[in-house]
Amino acid sequence: MLRIGRIARPHGIRGMVAVTLDDPDSESLFGARYVHLAAKGQAPRRVGVLRTSPGRKGQILLQLEGLTTPEAAEGLRDEEVLLEEAQLPKLQKGEYWERDLLRCIAVDEAGNELGPVAEVVDTADVPVLVVRGGAGEVYVPFTDPYVLSVDVAGGRLVVAPPESAE
Repeated sequence: MLRIGRIARPHGIRGMVAVTLDDPDSESLFGARYVHLAAKGQAPRRVGVLRTSPGRKGQILLQLEGLTTPEAAEGLRDEEVLLEEAQLPKLQKGEYWERDLLRCIAVDEAGNELGPVAEVVDTADVPVLVVRGGAGEVYVPFTDPYVLSVDVAGGRLVVAPPESAE
């Protein structure tokens, strides 16, 4: 399952909740028939979705099965909202889940290991891979000519960090 966001607050008098999205532009919850909710330290539970509506920027409003009052909605505040991977749109060629990139080791063109991808920083222009290894941190824009190949199944990225890219 993938975290899509968290319940921010109740909305209205009929028990709707506002979900703050991890990706403010995500439309993943629109059309979802169910979600999984997870309170801190508890296993996720499946809950039916009766209705979705746009909310404030970066939020979506959900009407969930069994939720009919603002007080009941308040009880869900801060719970994580998760979707099963099968509920998400299929990735296009050249698209990758961030979680899969974080499982990869970056190597240079000669095959020298630079280190694992420790995080993916979302910048205004292009995501940047942060590779942490023996030489410290290396920042690699996730675009040509810096990322030469991606083998998620093999857990390996071949990169040419900006200081070595031609």
